[in-house]
Amino acid sequence: MAKDGTQKHNEIEKTIEIAAGSTEIKNQRLHIEKLMQNIDQPIELSEPKKPTVKPPPEIVLNVRGSSAGAGSSDFHTYREQRRKENLRIQLMEKAAAEDEEKERFAREMASLKRKDEEKTAKNRAKRLKKKQNRSGKANLDNKDKE
Repeated sequence: MAKDGTQKHNEIEKTIEIAAGSTEIKNQRLHIEKLMQNIDQPIELSEPKKPTVKPPPEIVLNVRGSSAGAGSSDFHTYREQRRKENLRIQLMEKAAAEDEEKERFAREMASLKRKDEEKTAKNRAKRLKKKQNRSGKANLDNKDKE
């Protein structure tokens, strides 16, 4: 129990030292020391998150545009709304391009695999034919000797 308390105390001191404006080298040293304490424990690195954008609202009550007669803030609101929509469209196009690239790669890999299998089958047939010819000659040689 006391060991856990002192360990927690040491961790708190290290956290305070980091927060106190210590140098980047000290922070890195402390981080490495913490990792080295549990050397058998695997380090889990999460995959980077894909950028997402909220879907557009179902119903837009105030349709805004950059037109005459609009208030002073309407243009900025319109510009922000347009920026979000363009970003959403870009992300959708990027996702579609990635899917298309994955499908193309899968088709190409299937084609290469099929070609490899055909070549392997051809070589296998060739080997078997050679083997049968050799065994046939051996049988003929044995019959000639008798």
